[in-house]
Amino acid sequence: MSRADETTAQPAETPDEAQSISETPPLPRRFLATASGPVTRITDYGDETTERVRADISIEHSIETLEEFTTFWGFRDLRSWKQAALKALLERQEPDAVTYAVNEDDLEAWDVTVDGRIEAFAGLVETMADYTGRDPSCRDTIPHRIASRINALTDGRQTTDDVLKEFADELSRAELWGMERTSLF
Repeated sequence: MSRADETTAQPAETPDEAQSISETPPLPRRFLATASGPVTRITDYGDETTERVRADISIEHSIETLEEFTTFWGFRDLRSWKQAALKALLERQEPDAVTYAVNEDDLEAWDVTVDGRIEAFAGLVETMADYTGRDPSCRDTIPHRIASRINALTDGRQTTDDVLKEFADELSRAELWGMERTSLF
């Protein structure tokens, strides 16, 4: 397995990253990101001993803030959406001494999905409608397309139903969001 052929993720959440996630509004209803598939789990024991073990793992991660939602929402248009989403999920696993390697062949075997339940999207739109965005440190974490929807909601150009329909239309073709199996409307 060459370095060019693998996705390696290390838990690297720093206090600054943890702080930035908490700066955007919490969502009243969470999205659930799930993933399962084969990895090579690499454990560094610190005494120059490293263990490499092949394993099948399952991951469940709650997306609970507007910033986290925008991170996973941003993966929908990427050619390598599965690799990007998997890397983000693997980075949230295990202590610092553990890393994961996923080669290109194993990547195909992975099932990675973010739920698309109407309740979660309704909570997202509620959060967007109530979001003032006055904190300048939060503005950089909200993508333009979501910020424009927030502005349209807060100035009355769109209703919450309009925004829900836009999300449904946009995500209906995104495999990551499981919209082929679950429909908003």
